[in-house]
Amino acid sequence: MHIRTLRYALLSMLLFLSLSESAVADSLSPATYRTLEQVQTAMTDGDWSGADRVLEELIKDLNPGLGLALSYQMQAQISLAQERMTDAEQSLENALALDALPPDQQLNLSSNLAQIYLAGQERREQRTKKAESLLFKAIATAESQATAVPPSTFALLAICLQIQQRYGESIPWLNKAINTQAALQKLPEGNWLVMLASALYQTKSYNKAAQALGQLTTLKPNNENYWLQRASMYQLLEQPQQQLAVLELAYAGGYLTQESSLIALAQLLIAQGVPERAARLLQQWLADNDKNLTVSDSEANMKLLATAWQLGREDDDAAIVLSQAAIKTNEPQLAFYAMQLAVRSSDCIAAEGFLSQAQELGLDSNKKGDGLLLVGGCAFDNGDKNTARRYFQQALGVAGSAVVAQQWLAYLPE
Repeated sequence: MHIRTLRYALLSMLLFLSLSESAVADSLSPATYRTLEQVQTAMTDGDWSGADRVLEELIKDLNPGLGLALSYQMQAQISLAQERMTDAEQSLENALALDALPPDQQLNLSSNLAQIYLAGQERREQRTKKAESLLFKAIATAESQATAVPPSTFALLAICLQIQQRYGESIPWLNKAINTQAALQKLPEGNWLVMLASALYQTKSYNKAAQALGQLTTLKPNNENYWLQRASMYQLLEQPQQQLAVLELAYAGGYLTQESSLIALAQLLIAQGVPERAARLLQQWLADNDKNLTVSDSEANMKLLATAWQLGREDDDAAIVLSQAAIKTNEPQLAFYAMQLAVRSSDCIAAEGFLSQAQELGLDSNKKGDGLLLVGGCAFDNGDKNTARRYFQQALGVAGSAVVAQQWLAYLPE
């Protein structure tokens, strides 16, 4: 966390006891009370330097106890306001060492100090362990005294553990944070669920990771990556139906926007035996995004669309897509494929058009001969002998198809 961001966060999180409550909890001398009240007023007015000078003198005169702990606590706030993180750290350590504050305040200061430890750039491994040890002790003490532990404190301990790549150990603390938050009738923080899903993935608990990611997609449905990560867990579990259900739900909600996401969904639909649905999805997406695609991407996607239509036994639709792709990419082979599909569907007129398109795009001579024979054969099968003869006569002029063309012409009646 950036130091300035942390400073503002801690300034808002440091919850100071009011002096009247402190006086009830522990006897403060009138002089100490008045001085601390003076310091609070200066801090409220933004007179940090003036408040700090008064506190330094007060700290010299106080014996260990609540008054001194409160003084160190205020001193830490002043240091944070002036971006003196090392001084703030020392003041919080001094306040905690006195063990004079009420349990909830001790716990709060421990969390704040742990965050400062984690924000340090030097001796990071050592500081992380200090933060971990501090939080373990603070949580154990609070629980032994029946003091409520904020969910964020459990999550902070989990952060310490994950920084050290102790993912499995972080899971119970994250669950505690989430469950405690739920008991307060609040939704979990998104980053807690991200950490939980990551830890479960690292420990190969893919099913539980999918459940955590399911909570994330409910909490933040617009984050496409959460949907993809959730689907990937089911892929690791070899549960393609579940994987497909997640991606289809995301698509239906309008949360899949990346090309790769849509292609993955289409491929999965094809693999699961529903190519027609894949084709409809791809066709709609290509229509909406065609202007934004590169030529190579458009060609690959249109080929996939043609495959989907073909597998769905929709040869006419597949042929049209291949013809469109041929025009876009100047690729005669795609038009040739379209012609083959039209022949298979006995749509000889369409086959003639696709073959003509392939020739205009520069179809090589061997393919040209094959195409002429195929279209001629289609016409013959449909009883159109004149058209068949015309194509076979053209095939006579192509070396690779001349022999077969001659056989067809010999067979055809005059």
